[in-house]
Amino acid sequence: SGLLWQGTPRQIIGLARSGAVTIFVSEPILSELQEVLARAKFQSKIRSLGITSQDLMNLVRQLSEACLPDSVNVPNLRDPDDAVILGTAIAAKAMVVVSGDLDLLALEEFTGIPILTPADFLDDFLLKPQ
Repeated sequence: SGLLWQGTPRQIIGLARSGAVTIFVSEPILSELQEVLARAKFQSKIRSLGITSQDLMNLVRQLSEACLPDSVNVPNLRDPDDAVILGTAIAAKAMVVVSGDLDLLALEEFTGIPILTPADFLDDFLLKPQ
């Protein structure tokens, strides 16, 4: 959402641009993002910004580091497709998973990695000395 709208997710993208945080992705996450950006409901917003979905994908690749996701078994995960996000976090040795996805947020943490909303992450990040 930070790619298309203002607000907290956009602030996190700004932190990645400045090098203050690192965003990790994997090819499965990038593939899903590309599918989502191609949906009709996002096309008018993308056009209104004067960009293309490919421009957004290029930006994501510039602002992130790619890694191969680990295979994870999460029996209590409400959406099994979200396992790739957790697998990417483990492979990246991430300190936190930031998501607005309610299925992921319901876990609260996974193998010691907290799962936070963008707002909670930003509050936490801004309160810690850098």
